[in-house]
Order: sequence, then structure tokens, then C-alpha cells
Amino acid sequence: MKIIIAIDGSSFSTFALHTLAHFAPPEECILVHALALPDLNYPLITPNVREEAQRTITAQLRGEGEELLKQAERLVPSDFSKVEKIHQIGHPVDVILETARSSHANLILVGARGLGQIQELILGSISHRIVLHAPCPTLVVKTPSTQIQKILLPIEGEEDAGMAVQFLELRPFRHAVDIQVFSVWPQPQLAWPTTVGLSKMMEVQALENAQAKLEGVTQRLLKMNYSCHSQVGIGNPASAILDQAKAFQPDLIMMGTHSRGGLSRFLMGSVSHALLHQTDYPILLVR
Repeated sequence: MKIIIAIDGSSFSTFALHTLAHFAPPEECILVHALALPDLNYPLITPNVREEAQRTITAQLRGEGEELLKQAERLVPSDFSKVEKIHQIGHPVDVILETARSSHANLILVGARGLGQIQELILGSISHRIVLHAPCPTLVVKTPSTQIQKILLPIEGEEDAGMAVQFLELRPFRHAVDIQVFSVWPQPQLAWPTTVGLSKMMEVQALENAQAKLEGVTQRLLKMNYSCHSQVGIGNPASAILDQAKAFQPDLIMMGTHSRGGLSRFLMGSVSHALLHQTDYPILLVR
């Protein structure tokens, strides 16, 4: 397993580093810091002055970045045998994603400042852009994490379940975890009073089908020696997952993402996107 951690010197980046303690020692741990240089292409700045300013700024940022990476390396668990530091000029998102692709990473760890939805739409956020475009699972951390022992695993269908099982096959966590597999039936309301009986029949059948689907996932995880049980909820998927999280009190929410992007995602919304904005639980998005 290969893990990438985005390093920017913020407290959120430190939260992500501390989360490493809950993962089994990987094959390789890569600390990534990117130098985002300011644009000095202003008409009133002469080429000579611009070049000198760029050299000065680059040298200063390189020094600060090297120190950040050294500090980050000291927070990596001592039994992580191979730690690589990458320090490049470029936009942080581009550098992190390219590193993930070239290294064939299994997980990206990133701290999130928790920008609101409007700010995110206008300005974008590094963590959210990484989630949208990452070639591998991404763990978004907003607060300090003291343990990973209980995992809430909401699934929608076979695709989500397969991605989650594939990641869990890597045995990524240091200690044994208890997994609650969770599915939600949206409970559509039929238009006419005479269809109440039909609605009830649909609900019973849907819940039975959902429970059967979850049973297949739990059996796969039990065969992998995970502690696992299942639960079915009813209602709006994001709200039901948040309610279940309050009841179960997980240390981590893990779920698949369909990577709906751009305007369609903003207009239609997605469960994973909603959860990223509405909870402080660490969220591991698998793909």
C-alpha cells in the first residue's frame, strides 16, 4: 500500500499526519508539498525586477517548504520504513494528483478547512478538487482523530460495495475495526391516497431487498475477518447517513463516490458531497 499526504503547514495538514497512526505501515509514505508561486506579470514590473523577485520568492518558499516537510516527517509513525518527500513548483492540486498517478498510490490523505458550498463554488478548495479528480481513494480529515475502530460504510449498490471491499482487502488499518454496513431506501411517496397500501408493500419489499444486499456485503467482509453488521435506513440518503452516524458514533465514514462533476454535481447534489459539508467525521471516499 502507498499513502500520499498533502503538506501545507496548516493545523488541518497536521490532523491528517496524526491520522497516519491508525494505518498499518505502508509500502511507501509520500509527503507532498507544492510551491504555488505568485504571478508577477504586471506591466509596471520590468523583466529584470520580475526575475530577481521570482528568484528571491522561490528561494524563500523552497526553504520554508523544506522545513515544513522535515517537521512533517517527524510526525510520521516510526514503523513507516520508507518515507519520501516531494517538493515541487506548481499548483498543489496538480502536484498531488500527478504524484498519486505516477506512484500508483492507494490512498491520498488531505486536511480540509471546510469551506462552505458557496465559497467552494466560486473559489474552489484544494481538498475538494482532489476528491473530485483523485485516481485513488481519498481521506478527508477536518478534526483530530484519536482512533479508527468503528467505521460506518454506507453503500448504494454493487459498485459502491465492490470499491469498499477492494480497499478493505488491502488491510489498511493498524487495529481491528468494527464495520457497520448501511443502506438507505429513499421511500418515494405515491401521488394518490388509494395507493397507500401499494406504498407500504413497496416499502416492505424494498427493505427486504436492501437487507439482502447488505447481507452479501457483510458476508464478504466477515470472510475477510472483519467484525461487521448491517443496518437499513429510510429517508433522504444524506440525512439518514448523518442520523445513523449520530447513533453509531463512528470514527470514520467510508463510502463510494460516483465522481459527478461540475455543474451537474452542483445542481443535483451528491450524498458524498453533502456529507463532506455537513459533518466533521473523517470521510474516506473510495473509487
